Amino acid sequence: MKIGIMTFWWSNDNYGQLLQCYALQKFLSDIGHEPFLIKYNYERDVASPLYIKAFKALNPVRLFKYINKKIHKNLVKREENSFSRDFEKFRTKYIKQEDFEYSTWKQLKSNPPEADAYIVGSDQVWRFSPSVTNSNKGMIHSYMLDFGSCSTKRLSYAASWGLDSLSKELIDEINPLLKKFDYVSVREQNGIELCKQCGVSNAEWVADPTMLLTPEVYRDLYKTELQSIRMPKEKYILLYMLNNVFDFDIEKIFSFAEEKKLKVIYVTGNGVLDKKEKFFATIPEWLYLIDNAEYVITNSFHCGVFSTLFNKKYGIVALSGMHKGMNKRIDSLFDRFNISPRYINESLKILDVEYKADLKYNIENFQKTLEEL
Repeated sequence: MKIGIMTFWWSNDNYGQLLQCYALQKFLSDIGHEPFLIKYNYERDVASPLYIKAFKALNPVRLFKYINKKIHKNLVKREENSFSRDFEKFRTKYIKQEDFEYSTWKQLKSNPPEADAYIVGSDQVWRFSPSVTNSNKGMIHSYMLDFGSCSTKRLSYAASWGLDSLSKELIDEINPLLKKFDYVSVREQNGIELCKQCGVSNAEWVADPTMLLTPEVYRDLYKTELQSIRMPKEKYILLYMLNNVFDFDIEKIFSFAEEKKLKVIYVTGNGVLDKKEKFFATIPEWLYLIDNAEYVITNSFHCGVFSTLFNKKYGIVALSGMHKGMNKRIDSLFDRFNISPRYINESLKILDVEYKADLKYNIENFQKTLEEL
């Protein structure tokens, strides 16, 4: 069966984003299907009209925020160009994809990708803003698979809301779209309740696609690139941080490393900019660094997944402020692996607490649905 996958795919510094896309494709290929990535990037679908941009420009606070955001984006782009992580090389080599790139829901509607089924997920593809406007309606309908033939089957696999609650406005918009799905599954437990609010009472809680492959599959990814991997000569702590809000002072990690006589290898993603020395890892290098670290410390869901798969000593930095709701995915990670929470506190003691992860997941209904389509 030919299956088009709708997910996030375009990052040049978010390792989990590319690996979850790779994992779902590989899993589907291994059970006999023909998956491919639908290259949809929602940036034009969420762009504000010119009159709104002009209105914002008249507001000094909004203008200041816009200029700062623009400066930050340009600095991140400059860093990407100076220190390539070869994400495009990974996409080309490991992810089957369409040549055409969709930038709007209108394009998806008028020229839909040909497939027997569409699957949306994983990652936070359903993390929509509470208000439904012309600036985000296209994105909502795209990730709710509102395009293509009526005969094309629609499924979600481990789709993440990344939210604690939904507005009535958003529920009303999503309800008729989600009801057209042939199968619905979510990555976080609280996503089941959010689906119920949108009219679907039989949604399943399933494992992120990165958890469906064995650790050896990921080891093979970096072992095939060993000649080009930059291997640390000293024992080290891997510190991998995304650009999300948190309260923890990472200087404590550097002090901890000094006490343990370990080097800190600092890798960032999602546009983190600071003055600390960074390691700009390729995807195979990132996997190698996790697998061979003495400790791993992160605020990333997927880094937590791979740390668990590789049975590493690790800790998660909880998010706060506007990103606090995203901790639900970390809570579900611990629940899915059937381990006690590994959030870091001031003492960092959790790093040396042993655990035994349960790597068996119930995906029978998902596989059965694919077989029946």
